[in-house]
Amino acid sequence: MDFLVPKYRRNPNAKVETLYSGVAPGNRTVTTIVKPSLDGNRMEATRVYGPGLPRGVGGRIAVLVLGGMETTLDEMEYLIEAKRDKKFVPQRGPGEIASMGRLLLARRNEQIEARQKYLKANPSEMPKKKRTVTLHLPVGFRYMPTNEPGVRILARI
Repeated sequence: MDFLVPKYRRNPNAKVETLYSGVAPGNRTVTTIVKPSLDGNRMEATRVYGPGLPRGVGGRIAVLVLGGMETTLDEMEYLIEAKRDKKFVPQRGPGEIASMGRLLLARRNEQIEARQKYLKANPSEMPKKKRTVTLHLPVGFRYMPTNEPGVRILARI
């Protein structure tokens, strides 16, 4: 008589150390469960991969639940589902983003003013101006535009 017992049967009362649910490399999602092995000598991670996030979708990308040796698999999955059901609200508002932009603009202006003040005190450090090359055409010739943008031909007038 043969007894077929699944080797990795789901045990809802299994003690779980951590549970991670989020994105993984390769454009896919993953749920990782870290728990003690069957012999109890080491920790083992079980990963279940799912489909990736659609392009352009943002929001919460991962949830990491740190349990303890007293936390069961059902409790951890309940916490993950509660986080998934809760609407994601970003902490940064438009006013805070605008203030960061103003702060960056003020910093850049301070750097420009400091550089100008330094060059005013040390004129020998001033960068040299590039020579501009002027093309003088013979009398009776000039460049005329063509139907192709950016291409001109030399034409006699």
